[in-house]
Amino acid sequence: MNILVYGAGVIGSVYAARLQEAGHRVSLLARGQRAVSLRTHGIQLENAANGRKTTTQVSIVERLAPTDSYDVVLVTVRFDQLHAVLPILAANRQVSTLLFLLSNPVGMQQFALLDPQRIVLGFPAIGGVRKEDVVHYITLRQMPTMLGEVDGRVTPRLRQLAAIFKQAGFTARLSPDMQTWLQTHAITDIGIISATIMAGKKSALLARSRHNVAQLVQAIREGLLALRALGTPLTPFSLTLLFLWLPRWFTVTLMQALLRSRLSTLGIDPHLGDDIGEYNQMAQEIMERLRTSPRTTPTLNRLLVSLEQPTH
Repeated sequence: MNILVYGAGVIGSVYAARLQEAGHRVSLLARGQRAVSLRTHGIQLENAANGRKTTTQVSIVERLAPTDSYDVVLVTVRFDQLHAVLPILAANRQVSTLLFLLSNPVGMQQFALLDPQRIVLGFPAIGGVRKEDVVHYITLRQMPTMLGEVDGRVTPRLRQLAAIFKQAGFTARLSPDMQTWLQTHAITDIGIISATIMAGKKSALLARSRHNVAQLVQAIREGLLALRALGTPLTPFSLTLLFLWLPRWFTVTLMQALLRSRLSTLGIDPHLGDDIGEYNQMAQEIMERLRTSPRTTPTLNRLLVSLEQPTH
């Protein structure tokens, strides 16, 4: 399969390298010094779970032209960068499948410029940080690469995408309602990032305070209940179980353990710098919706103030 990965950050780099190694023809869109580095040194990865280092050569391109043809464009840019990318994708009508592997709490509202038939929604299963030219990453076992058609059908296209990700070593799962999945996930994401900032911008610092983690759990619980009160079914079920059904003390203990783990070091802490703009925009979008709910979110509201503060 001929694949363009649009975005050369942590997520795009890992998916591009894995798909290339699985035998696909992969191009990676990068610009500036990142493009120079990738052409010179290839995609340099280090798996934080086992220390394995790899270097993978892929074709580097700096733009998607209206006449360029690929089987799939895999979009891995940040949510706050998406508005700049959509006109470029809309101008190219050669590519029939645009897979968005990114945070998107507003679903299809973002994609007015695009033919909905071209769109597949998804979410990545990678966390990490790029230090100079090397991407240090970890695969999130608790969260597979999520994929879903806009209308919820399980199509041959969706099965094919799941197959190529599995071939590349990822776990893939199909969702009948990715738009709801992304909204639910956004509430947990913005809650965790906000609480971590307030605790000193380190997930391990947040984990030390049971009181602060309890506030985080309450904030996420409020957000989920407010979303459900709007008639939105919560998915995945694991979040409903964790934040709404299990005893509060158990969820707090589990969250403390998670925040002390390497998963948090690479999956949360790297987002506390330049990525804050992305989470601030996500928070604005999801809270605009939650404000119409009959359920209030006072704890979540207090946490989200941290996203509006300077991070340096």
